[in-house]
Amino acid sequence: MSKKSIIWKLLPGMLAMVFMLAAFAPGYALAASYVKIMINGQLVSFDVPPVIEQGRTLVPFRGIGETIGASVSWDQNTRTISAIKGDKTVILKVGSTTAYINQNPVKLDAPPVIRNNRTLVPLRFFSEAFGASVLWQNATRTVIINTGEKLSKYILGYYYSQSYDDFMKNYNKLSSTAVKWYTLDDNGDVTDNYGSPRYINVPDGYEEVIELSRANGIKIYMLIFESNGDKLQKVLSTLESRKRLVNQIVTIVEREGYDGVNIDFEYLKAADKDKFIEFIKGLSEALHASGKSLNISLPAKTEKADWWPGYDYGALGTYCDFAVLMAYDKNPASPEPQAGIDWVEDVVDYALARIPAEKILLGIGYFGYDWATGGGKNTVLATRNGISISGLLFADELAAKYGLKFTQDEKSGMAYGKYTDSNGVLHQIWMENEASVDAKAKLVIQKGLKGIALWRLGYTTPSFWDTIYNNFQAVKE
Repeated sequence: MSKKSIIWKLLPGMLAMVFMLAAFAPGYALAASYVKIMINGQLVSFDVPPVIEQGRTLVPFRGIGETIGASVSWDQNTRTISAIKGDKTVILKVGSTTAYINQNPVKLDAPPVIRNNRTLVPLRFFSEAFGASVLWQNATRTVIINTGEKLSKYILGYYYSQSYDDFMKNYNKLSSTAVKWYTLDDNGDVTDNYGSPRYINVPDGYEEVIELSRANGIKIYMLIFESNGDKLQKVLSTLESRKRLVNQIVTIVEREGYDGVNIDFEYLKAADKDKFIEFIKGLSEALHASGKSLNISLPAKTEKADWWPGYDYGALGTYCDFAVLMAYDKNPASPEPQAGIDWVEDVVDYALARIPAEKILLGIGYFGYDWATGGGKNTVLATRNGISISGLLFADELAAKYGLKFTQDEKSGMAYGKYTDSNGVLHQIWMENEASVDAKAKLVIQKGLKGIALWRLGYTTPSFWDTIYNNFQAVKE
């Protein structure tokens, strides 16, 4: 091997070593624009990027102070920062490693500094001084701050058959609804006339839902569902067919006054990956030009198992405004947890490696399955709650009739139960309950995600909403 080739081979390692030495040199300041800051569940940006000095993240004092609800002031003569919130007064001085909380001195790991004509303060100290909790999430390089006030997250509800009563009871708890369903006909054109057997229908009462949503600051999305891989392949096959579909969608959005579109194209073939990306890119550009938004429903993947290679999370995440992770139905053919928190976290981590956290909604399927020994499976809801769809079972009725009891599975965090029916057949049930939903809501906070998407309205119970709202409330955009 020549001397020149040896140098080129060693160069990446040499550069990495130089960077590491510089990063840990005393007094070294690293611009931290790639460090994200979430306060009460919302991504926060500042007019001057954060910096890292002496291993501590520093941010503009006025921006952080006002965001956490403190009144801040600056004394140019003494170069002193003052912040007041409630009964707490915090004073810091540029260049000094001593701060004061209610006149009591506190030692700082890093002093306030002036950068680009802005005064920056240590983020952790400043936040914790006012009672906030601060968590550093290394995987996503995110600082998560909770002031103890109610967190706000985005909550999308899917409006579907027999969702009307649920929506009317809980619309004030939503940020948005995917309110009316469309699909593709045999020519690949958008239609709301499904025919049979599509197992989807125009949701009842959607007109009133649209009116109420508009009146209450709830975003409304046109939802386009298609699960026929051959039909998708045909409509995505050429630039002309993709443009035709984009034009049809934008025309309907503008005519009906939707705020945007949810694309739920399932069973996409791996060979159509790049064409799907081109379609999403074109649709995104057209919608954004009209002041509308685009979100995409994505099938679950993990680093260990990519069942759906046709969906490129990274590329699709670039063009959509947010993505819904359908983190349920892991393996419905088998009696096992379908949305265990251990598996869901793997799904979230896979997405976080490719899509920004502030663009991710965690899909929660608030239901379960009943598997009969020897074959047969039915969807199970916690309670009937006005639902009269054939084929559904209800846990409270099974408990009354067969003595069904649940235990909480430690690993998955889901509810597990079994019973023997009147024919002597053993049934197993895995389903969501308040504890499993609480674990998912806390995962959303921990990972700094945008929020949740509920499948679906019509399935919820008061305890479901209590559990969600014990963690965060719906943000209105």
